Amino acid sequence: MLALQIIQEVMVFVETITQPTAEWRYWTGRLRMLDDPPAALVASIAWEPGDGTITNVNVWDSPAAVGDFYLERVRAIVEDDGEPEHKPIRHGEPVHVYVRCEQQGT
Repeated sequence: MLALQIIQEVMVFVETITQPTAEWRYWTGRLRMLDDPPAALVASIAWEPGDGTITNVNVWDSPAAVGDFYLERVRAIVEDDGEPEHKPIRHGEPVHVYVRCEQQGT
């Protein structure tokens, strides 16, 4: 059996944020990131490094998608509650993306 490797150019936009656990939980809940993830959010991974914070990596379809998300969900909360103390760091487009995909079927 011959296995084929498919290489495809992927355009995404990456941001990270590290916040105290309570702040991360507050904003994640208010923004509905777990209950109703935005359609443009490709992937989101968060972990606790053991220092009372949570670090989160978000992968978006594009920079424009991040802007749309701000307008659709973030802006109203910021207007009501003020800016969060810790904000995302926008890293831009990656130079390399690898995602393991299991081969389906035989």
